Amino acid sequence: MNEEDLKRAFQDVVVASSPPPAMDPGIALDKAHKARSRRRASITGAFVAVLVVGVGLGSAFALNPQGTKDYVLGTGPSSSSSNAGVPDSKWGEDWPVGQSDRTATNGPQADRGTQLLELAKASVPAGYDTPDLKYTDPSMHGGMLRAQAQISSNKGDSPEIWEYTAYVPVRKGDKVGKLTVVVTTPRPNTATEPCALAKQFQGMRDASCKTFDVAGQQIGVASPASPDLGTGTWASYRAANGWTVTVMQEGEYPYSGHPSLGEQPFLSPQLAALAADPKFLLGS
Repeated sequence: MNEEDLKRAFQDVVVASSPPPAMDPGIALDKAHKARSRRRASITGAFVAVLVVGVGLGSAFALNPQGTKDYVLGTGPSSSSSNAGVPDSKWGEDWPVGQSDRTATNGPQADRGTQLLELAKASVPAGYDTPDLKYTDPSMHGGMLRAQAQISSNKGDSPEIWEYTAYVPVRKGDKVGKLTVVVTTPRPNTATEPCALAKQFQGMRDASCKTFDVAGQQIGVASPASPDLGTGTWASYRAANGWTVTVMQEGEYPYSGHPSLGEQPFLSPQLAALAADPKFLLGS
């Protein structure tokens, strides 16, 4: 027997000669009672916790069904909720489903265009009306009062970009001007400085521009540098969520054949305030 075998044999003898102490029945019974009480408390606490969570989830589900579903499933908020109001169309081979070109003629995007038209009509000052006039020139097609919703991005582009436009004849007496409202979803490379944003409209980079404060927001109001480039005035606004709104007024309705209004319905501060009106963000 070597030293290691002797050490192991000694340990075995020590363990065998040290039996556990005898169990006291009273102590054992007291420990059992305490253990049972702890188990009951744990079960009751777990039941209350589940009940509270269930009530909380029930209330949350009533307020936000999709968000509650995401919480329970552990999926987190969906991309649509984190980009509220931004379209996400289903595409066919070339265009969003239901379209034969860039223009949506039915469905939710076309509905947004119609909504914008109604908002624009309701925005003209007192003393003016917004009739559904026709062009007097037979070579001009379509009505002068109209809306359009078109996709500006291509299949596979991210983000998907939509542009909504309302064209409104503004009449006073027998004379007619024009109000145009253009709303776009967030797009890359949109200027954030007010006048830079206004100058992006129709590529008018040499337009003259001033900024106006509307409830703490700076709005760019611009006009062409030369009358040869048009006589309109427009205000451009970029919302915090990236949507942009441009409201343009003209003293005439180009190519309509109707007498020119000769005046613009809004002063520049009023036009700026109209562009910043959140109603034009179309629920985004």
